Parts: sequence; C-alpha cells; structure tokens
Amino acid sequence: MQDILNQILGYVRDTWRYRWIILLIAWVVSLVGWAYATRLPDVYEASARVHVDTDSMLRPLLRGLAVDSNPGQRVAFMTRTMLTTPNLESVARATDLHLQARSDADMQRIVEQLRSSIRISAGGRNDNNIYSISYTHADPQRAYDVVQALLNRFVEGALGEFRSGTDQAQRFLEAQIQAYEQRLRAAEERLAEFRRENAGMLPDDRGDYYARLQAARNALEETRLKIREAVNRRDEIRRQLVGEAPTFGIMGGGGISATAAIDARIRNLQERLDELLLTYTERHPDIQSIQRTIEDLEAQREETLRLARQSGPTAEQLNANPVYQQMRMSLSSVEVELASLRARERQQQAEVEELQRLVDVIPEIEAQLKRLNRDYEVNREQYQQLLRRREIANVSERLEEQGNQVQFRVIEPARVPSTPSAPNRPALFTLSSLGGIALGAGLAFLIGQLRPVFHNRRSLNSVTGFPVLGTVSRVTGPQVRMRERVELGAFTVGGLLLLGAYLAVLAAGGIHWSIAERLLG
Repeated sequence: MQDILNQILGYVRDTWRYRWIILLIAWVVSLVGWAYATRLPDVYEASARVHVDTDSMLRPLLRGLAVDSNPGQRVAFMTRTMLTTPNLESVARATDLHLQARSDADMQRIVEQLRSSIRISAGGRNDNNIYSISYTHADPQRAYDVVQALLNRFVEGALGEFRSGTDQAQRFLEAQIQAYEQRLRAAEERLAEFRRENAGMLPDDRGDYYARLQAARNALEETRLKIREAVNRRDEIRRQLVGEAPTFGIMGGGGISATAAIDARIRNLQERLDELLLTYTERHPDIQSIQRTIEDLEAQREETLRLARQSGPTAEQLNANPVYQQMRMSLSSVEVELASLRARERQQQAEVEELQRLVDVIPEIEAQLKRLNRDYEVNREQYQQLLRRREIANVSERLEEQGNQVQFRVIEPARVPSTPSAPNRPALFTLSSLGGIALGAGLAFLIGQLRPVFHNRRSLNSVTGFPVLGTVSRVTGPQVRMRERVELGAFTVGGLLLLGAYLAVLAAGGIHWSIAERLLG
C-alpha cells in the first residue's frame, strides 16, 4: 500500500513540475470553448399538448348497430402521418417558410429541416391519450407558428380522416348495392323466363323428377291392386247369381214389383251423375261409366217388364226375390267402380310413360333450375347484406356527426418562447474549463513521464539496481526561496484569474464581444 502511495505521489510531483503548461492550456481551451459557446445561435422551442378523448357514451349503446371504427388507432395513425412530406409542405406554406425556397431543392431542404426539428410524442404520465408537439427554431415566433400549424393540422386531419373514411365506405356500398341490384334483377328475369319456357316440367309440391316418377308408379300399382280386388268381387257376385232365382211364384200385374229395385238404382245413379257433372265434363271416365250403367239398367227394366207382361196372366202383384235384386245392385256397383279404376289406370299409365320418356330432359331442366335458384339466392343474400351494411354505415356516420366520438382538448396551448431552450451555455462553459484543466494535466503528466526524475533513494535503486549509500539534501538560499514564492504566487494568481473569468462568463451568459472589443481597443 505504501508503495502505491509513493508511486502516486511521484506522478503528482512529475505533473507539478510542469504546472505552467496546465495553466496555459486551461486558459487557451477555456477561452476557445467560451467563445464557441457564446457564438452558438440561440434556439427556441415551442410546444403544445392536446388530450384526445376517444371514449364516447354512445359507443357501448350502439355496439352491433354501428361500425366500431376504433378512433384511438386512427388518431395514432394520424400522428405517424404528420411528418410525411405533403403534410410538412402544407405546414411550410401555412407558416410562410416556403417563401425562403427558390427551387425544389430548397423546398426539400426546408421539409427535411422541419422533419428533423419536429417531435410528436404520445402518452403522458397517467394518460396515454395525451399528445405533445414541439418544434425548435432560431426565431421564437416561427417556432410558435409551426407548432400552431401542426396542432391545427393534427385536429383537422384526424376529424377529416374519420369523415373521409365514412364517405369512402358509403360510396363503395352504394356502388356495390347498385351492381348487385342489377345482378339480382337479371337473375330474376332469367329465372322467370326459364319457368315460362319449361312450364309443366318443373318440380312441384310432389318433389323433383325422381320423386314424381316414383309417386306415379306407386299410384299406378295401387290402382292396379284395386282393379284386381274389384275383378275378384265381380266374379264372386256373378258366381252367386248363378244359383239364385229372380222371383218367388208367378209374376204378374205388369211387373211393377220387379222393376221397383231397378228404378231405385237408376235414381241413385242419376243423382250421382248430377253431382259429378257439377265438377267434371261428360268426357270424364266416371261419368261415362255411370251413363253406360244407367243405360244397361234401363234396358234390363224394359226386358223385365216385357217378360212380366208375357208370363203374368193377371194383375196380381208378383213378389221379387230381394236377395237376387241386392246382388244385382252390388254387381252393377262393382262394374261401375271397375270402369272408373280402369280409366284411372290408363291415365296413370300415360303419366308414367310420359315421365319415363322425359328421363333425359327433366333432370337437366331441374339441374338448370337449381343453378338459377342458387345464383338468385346468392345475389339476393349479398344484396340484403349490403343493405344492412349501408344502414350500419348510415348509423355510424350519424354517430360521428352527432355523437362526437373523438374530442380534442388543448391542455397546454402553444406560446411564443421568451427564453432559448438551447444551447446550454453554463454547461458548455463548465465543460470547456474542466476540459482545459484536464487536457493540461494530461499533457503535463505525459511530459513528466517522458522526462522522469528521481525523488528518493528507493526510486533510484529500483531503476539502476545499484545500492544507494546516501543522499545529499538541496540547500536553497533566500533568493531561490523568494523566486519560488513569487512563482507559486503567480501560478496561484493565474488560477484565481481563470476561476474569476469562468465565474464572470457564467454570470454574464457568455463573452460580450462588443465590450471586449472596446476594452482591447
């Protein structure tokens, strides 16, 4: 530890031997630094702070009914676009900075100077919606004008951006609605024309082609089954009629009793015929079958009367067999039903054959109809969706116009700065003085190392390696001691003058060249 201390003291003694170099360099560097700091032009900074309120009371109430445009992001985007070349050119024209430009290169230089001197920051200590705008310039009025122009541009641009975005959306939606309306009308016309051209071959309530064909086949099979059942009933009735006598005893008296049942059947069939004629024409199979049955019954009635007149010698009433008459009535009813079923069978058979003939036509027509319906539904759904979006856009536009989604409040307006913000001359003065002293001390230390001396026996012994037998002290006379005192006093006075000059420059804020020139003159 003692060796380190002795070494440090040795370095101090070597440096102290060249103390005048330290003082001289300190004076030179200080004066140069003070002069440079004084010559630096004053720079003034104007700033403004604005609070952007993006929380609206209507936003939660209209969620789902209006577009949530996220005004916070749009304001942040506007701050990033403030330093673009078109915006800065407009600011230069608003503050008359463009008058300094004589060419496009000069205008570009002015824009670059604005871009480098303007600072826009977002976020405060407790609120991220506070935006700060600042600008530095040698002219305080010009700095204020630029900040005020930027502030106006920021507020107007943000509001204009909102309205511009809404207007663009409205124009786009209107164009799309008109286009889809035309497409929807064209799809409707194609669908209507297709239905007119293919009437009777399109799907109905019974389903598509294959469902209709299957239903027709099922109906035909059901009708054929009913025909077989009717034929069996008719054959059974005929078999029973073979062993049944038509009358009891001898008939006479004109056969009135024998024809009573036939007359009743004729009346019933005539009533049935009248009912059918109210609905169908005379060419309907059921009507034609009933008419033939009535004709047969009338012929049977005449034949019965004829036989009764030939065999009945008296006017005695003959008693007819009621079982036989009932079976005859049942046979006639079955024959009518059988005729009706066969007519229905022929009609259904024709329908099945027609559907089978169109097996290659109807499926293609149904496929085209599905494509047309699909195109129509797609256009209609898109059209309805665009209408809903247009209504949402209208609500959003009214919300922006009346709801004030974004509110700007200037919490710190721009002012003309009265004191410069730069340069920091006291710091520069102090840095110049300390730098001069440090540079002088460093140079004195370097010279001391280049021209070393021995201050004691130990240092001499460590360098030469020879033993030191003794030392001789220096004896100074009065004149030498006086000279050393004068030299020390002069050095002290020089250092004090340097300190005084530093304090004077620091208090005056720089070197006043007019006063210095008069003093030197």
